[in-house]
Amino acid sequence: MRYFLCITALIATAGCTYDEGLVINNLRGTVRLPAAAAEGEMRNANGDFEVVEDVGFIGPVYLGLYSEIAPPLSIETYPHPARGPQFEAGVPADSYPYGGTSIGDFRFSCFTSMVCEVVSGRFTDFDDLIDFYEMAGDPVVDESGAPVTDGEYMRQTCYELLDVQNDREVRLTAEDRNNDDTIDEMDLDFIRDGDSYVAEFTIWQQEQFWDQDNEDCEPGIDCPSFWLWGFMDTGDVEGAGGGSAGDYTTCNFGEGSPSGVNQYDANFNGGAPFRDILTRPSERITSGDYVTDKPFQWNNVFDQPELVIDFEVKN
Repeated sequence: MRYFLCITALIATAGCTYDEGLVINNLRGTVRLPAAAAEGEMRNANGDFEVVEDVGFIGPVYLGLYSEIAPPLSIETYPHPARGPQFEAGVPADSYPYGGTSIGDFRFSCFTSMVCEVVSGRFTDFDDLIDFYEMAGDPVVDESGAPVTDGEYMRQTCYELLDVQNDREVRLTAEDRNNDDTIDEMDLDFIRDGDSYVAEFTIWQQEQFWDQDNEDCEPGIDCPSFWLWGFMDTGDVEGAGGGSAGDYTTCNFGEGSPSGVNQYDANFNGGAPFRDILTRPSERITSGDYVTDKPFQWNNVFDQPELVIDFEVKN
């Protein structure tokens, strides 16, 4: 028995020190959007629509890691991740991303009228959200079609349908990120910085891939690796005849959490991003969206790049 215990201990020790050769880290950086990406049409005091700038107009931003980025016109009119072989006629070939993330997501909006129209990280509270869509000409309405003008009513509707007790569980409005005991525009995903908007991102527990034949580099430190690429879904305001809030092409009305709200006056899904957004991004990118034309090659896991997404797609 004594010998068995010793052997077991040696095996356990060896297992703890075995190097699998994987480079897995949290990748961090920032994204910068031009001020034009936050422009849309809002109703003024006279009831007319005019172009204004508001962070609520910034749609979801998608970031992916790819083996190669093709230049404009080689695949699309804009820089686009390289594709593999095409297996089905009329269907774009896959770009095979290694991983990715988004800045802002489609959260459960609690009313059928707002499915796939509300992006997280864009509003300080429920009153801010309601006021924004009212001014944008696409007001929030309840299941009876009546306008929702009270943020507390929307909050309580969310609590009831989601069976939660606080805004943090709803994950639709901002939290006090900078710990100044105030929730304001400085706690949103994107913050005004000069003539643009900047947001931080993290790609959690990402495995790094590189050319295995390159024996002269240190993986994770100086090996030529994957490329960071991204785009912003601009969306379109239904009631304003233009703008960028709602009608997001990257959102699937048939999915989302909770799935299948079934009440006497409501029957809908929450809405969620399409699952192939990073695999086939060109299927979701439309005129007016913004794409990066300067992808970043992530050779060192300790780099914290700033990805500028300012190439406006015009089809």
